[in-house]
Amino acid sequence: SRLVSSSSPPSARARATMADAVAPAAPAAELSAPASSSSAPAGPKEGQESMPKSYLLLFNVGKRQNFGTLLRSACAFGVSEVFVVGAKKLATFGNQGTVGYSPERYFDTLEIAKADCVARGIRICGIEIDESARPVQEHPFSGPTAFMLGNEGIGMSPQQRAACNFFVYIPQHSGATASLNVAIAGSIVLHHFALWARLPEQTRSGEKYVLDRRDKLERYTNPCETEKSEMDRKRAERAAKRQLENCDEDNEAMEDEDA
Repeated sequence: SRLVSSSSPPSARARATMADAVAPAAPAAELSAPASSSSAPAGPKEGQESMPKSYLLLFNVGKRQNFGTLLRSACAFGVSEVFVVGAKKLATFGNQGTVGYSPERYFDTLEIAKADCVARGIRICGIEIDESARPVQEHPFSGPTAFMLGNEGIGMSPQQRAACNFFVYIPQHSGATASLNVAIAGSIVLHHFALWARLPEQTRSGEKYVLDRRDKLERYTNPCETEKSEMDRKRAERAAKRQLENCDEDNEAMEDEDA
């Protein structure tokens, strides 16, 4: 057989192998991508419901235009229900056609609303510049949350503060105003909760978002749980009113007979 001299030039494969052996190690930055200096909010913890629900609790808000604006923002930011305390009907001026897309649930007193939240595992968050309040951008949320605002002039009453589990506030960056409008403050906080809960963004078309419209007939024939509960409540109110009217008519008839 033919002998190969040790002085013969190495083959192409041998040269590549030797180059790899003597090449300097790649810098650590090239081996793994550096960690990002900023990260998204933590969001719901593992094992929690994937998208915790938010609720808007309306009590002690005075100006009717704020109700309508809050309802519009509640729909935009995925609020599941609107809790209305101490009113039989909600003024909806300025809602821009969003009434019915965040179902409303009515309570006679704040104590009853609080008890309902406790039974359903919903924490109440006060939107107020309170000593214990945390900046809203810290997202101090832990699950289903009902957001309550104070009055436009005097803020939250002691009764409202006592009903809250925790508070958030919106940092301001000038001394031009002492506080934000109630509807604006509520809108900002509801948006932050939607980001924390990782609610999916609605589909866009052109310069607007695609609307999910359910007409009155569909809501009547195929109501969701909250809509059905509200329909049952209104039926019970109408039945009670008719019964009272019948009693009044019977009393008048008896008085006529006595006369």
